[in-house]
Amino acid sequence: MTIPKPSSPSSPSAAGKDKASFVRTLFDQISPRYDLFNRLASFGLDQRWRRRAVAAAGLKKGMNVLDLGAGTGDLSLLAAQQVAPTGFVAALDVSPKMLQIAQQKAARAPWGYHVRTVEACAEELPFQDAALDAVLSAFVMRNVTDLAKTFQESHRVLKNGGKIVILEFFRPQSPLMRFGHNFWMMTGALTIGWLATGLRWPFSYLRKSIASFVPPKEFIAALEQSGFSQVTQTPLLGGAVMIYRGIKP
Repeated sequence: MTIPKPSSPSSPSAAGKDKASFVRTLFDQISPRYDLFNRLASFGLDQRWRRRAVAAAGLKKGMNVLDLGAGTGDLSLLAAQQVAPTGFVAALDVSPKMLQIAQQKAARAPWGYHVRTVEACAEELPFQDAALDAVLSAFVMRNVTDLAKTFQESHRVLKNGGKIVILEFFRPQSPLMRFGHNFWMMTGALTIGWLATGLRWPFSYLRKSIASFVPPKEFIAALEQSGFSQVTQTPLLGGAVMIYRGIKP
């Protein structure tokens, strides 16, 4: 059976509900093979990058953490290992099918009972003000409908001194690295995605979402405008992957 491709938002004005629906459908459809694609397309580096992000957050036992756009829960489980036995991780995502897989993983992990799945969007977080010690996110910010509002909501739910740590894809700054990155996304990643899922369009979206995303300087500025201070960036893989960290004063 052929799975129909949802209509993609055609312009920035079509973002909002249209983009949220598109992203939810995309991740629901690729959820069974999402982890396989990640491992193959990154040559297994994606988990190493997640561990770097968790380390940057400086998590400690007893902390309450939000994994924003948790997907299948890999980052949530790495964070839960650090905050157990008295802390918890809220694994939040818009895709119910991705969260189902996250729940299954949590049920198998020794510290998985510290992970609580939440179906919600990044722009309207269902948490009280200053309720959390850290907000983590991996490969999500390109998919939100309103980046500024997402940062504002993350800032709102953090305690003073709380950290936000974001792991995300960007276009490398070096022309040679950018050429290699573009070639890989148009050939290798697309082929791996098709072989893993039988679909091409989600991985075409992946490439386009990276190419059209805000550059690092604008990303940092958006974090600072939302109230975060001491914002730092750590480039990985020649800048194709970045870790950003900010603190709520």
